[in-house]
Amino acid sequence: MLLELRIGNLALAEDLVLRPGAGLTVLTGETGAGKSLIAGAIALLTGGKAERGLIRRGEDLAFVEAVCDLDAREDLRAEVARLGLRLGDDGLLVLRRELRREGRGRVLVNGMLASVAVLEELGRRFFAIQSQHQQQELATGEFARELLDAVLGLRQQREMVAQALADFRSAQQDLAGREREVAAASEQLEMWRYQHGELVAAALRPLEEEELAESLAVKRHSRALQEAASLACDRLATGAAPAREALGAAIAALQPHAERSTRLASALDQLRAAAELTADAATELGRFLDGFQIDPRSLDELEERKALYEDLRRKYRCDVDSLIALRDKLAERLGRQDLAAEDLARLRDAYEAQRLRLTAACRDLHDVRARGAARVSAAAEDLIRPLAMPQLDLTVTVDLRRDPDGPITIAGEPCSVAPHGANDVRILVRTNPGENQGEVGAIASGGESSRIYLGLLMLRRADRRPLLRVFDEVDAGLGMDAATPVARLLRELARDAQALCVTHLPTVTVYGQDHWRVAKSVHGGRTTVDLERLEGEKRVAEIARQLGGEGWRRGDAAAQTTYARELLAAADGAPAPAARRTARARGNS
Repeated sequence: MLLELRIGNLALAEDLVLRPGAGLTVLTGETGAGKSLIAGAIALLTGGKAERGLIRRGEDLAFVEAVCDLDAREDLRAEVARLGLRLGDDGLLVLRRELRREGRGRVLVNGMLASVAVLEELGRRFFAIQSQHQQQELATGEFARELLDAVLGLRQQREMVAQALADFRSAQQDLAGREREVAAASEQLEMWRYQHGELVAAALRPLEEEELAESLAVKRHSRALQEAASLACDRLATGAAPAREALGAAIAALQPHAERSTRLASALDQLRAAAELTADAATELGRFLDGFQIDPRSLDELEERKALYEDLRRKYRCDVDSLIALRDKLAERLGRQDLAAEDLARLRDAYEAQRLRLTAACRDLHDVRARGAARVSAAAEDLIRPLAMPQLDLTVTVDLRRDPDGPITIAGEPCSVAPHGANDVRILVRTNPGENQGEVGAIASGGESSRIYLGLLMLRRADRRPLLRVFDEVDAGLGMDAATPVARLLRELARDAQALCVTHLPTVTVYGQDHWRVAKSVHGGRTTVDLERLEGEKRVAEIARQLGGEGWRRGDAAAQTTYARELLAAADGAPAPAARRTARARGNS
């Protein structure tokens, strides 16, 4: 629940603190006292437009702050977590919005900076503000559709449609992507086949080009290389005075005396290392001479093979490893293209299966909506007609979203689909007999729209309950007696969520379980709005004032006070309005 609302330096409010009760809180005061300022301040916590002109004269900063207790609201705690925000162990959340005369304002959530976008998403989930401008929302198809689905309990079927649509779109994208791939491949197919054949015929190997360079060097300089290798081998191992024997003689001469001198021992080690290297070199030269004719190919063949590598690298502008990778990739592409017909057939079957599944889900949802619309219309009329609208004719209409290019067909009509189904839902009303039905905004007055909205809200009150519902003069245009059913409905609505009602009628005020009065006062030449919680005789006096109007003290104050007590007593003993209409509206849905 909302524990506290604090308003500082906003318009005429210097420092207002409102602590609404758990049920219906009423806000009263003389005309122009600033009652609607409270609703406007709460609107700022839902992301409403903040204008510098709202800042109190002479001040640089204005703010609105709400302290919310979410301990008993798991759904709202989940919403907070979804936005990446954290609650303390006490379950409290503090929303604060600051307006600055110079520079940008700030949004804080539990003392941490946040964006207006986060405030808008969170605040509109916490606070539902209803006013005479509510007909703008009433006229939207979204409101009508959400109302119908909430009352009929179609959440599960809506989720099935949304999932079916997601799966359909995925299958549609898979098919379209493969079709594009096949179409593009058909244009490149001959080139791919040629390139693949060329690279396969080349039989490239990763290290062959280096081997070719070695073989070509040997072939081109074979005589000189052979003579040099033979001479070196002879000098090292097989000649008249081979180096290997000379090193052996030197080692033999030093070995008996190595222990007597460290320098001789060091020289001996160096000679032994030289002997090993000489032996290794001689062995390698021998292998070179033994394998001199190991590559049987002619010089021309080697030159052609080397030129093939160079031509392919230049043609494809990549190295040998990339050429081999390209060959394998082309093989994969050609293989996929050979399977194109099979793939397309499979993907088309999957697409059609998902389309039929989507069609069935949308058709079932449409049928339930169409059958339940009349029951919801009747239940809404039962709730709203007692609210000084006895001739109200309200109809919830359910139409198909006809679209010649739509992917599904229902009742022979091609339709477009959204995650909420294939229907357009509207609320049409007639407030005067003999007139045409039409949208609420075009037919009903501001006060009538507010009462229509109130009645519809009762039907779906269990759906997405806010923390606080705010009603700004929902009783506008009503007489005292006609407002009593509205007041009873407000009290009933406040049973599952706090409600704050700005009112000027005593027959609404008496149904409040918490009563606050707004009044203006002048201090030091400055006008300020003050808030006072009324109980006991103060509350009776305020209701008596409402009974007598602005000049009530000139009337029969005693009679008005007595009547105020009678109204309070009657409201305290009044039965709650019937709560069975929503269940009746659900019917056999």
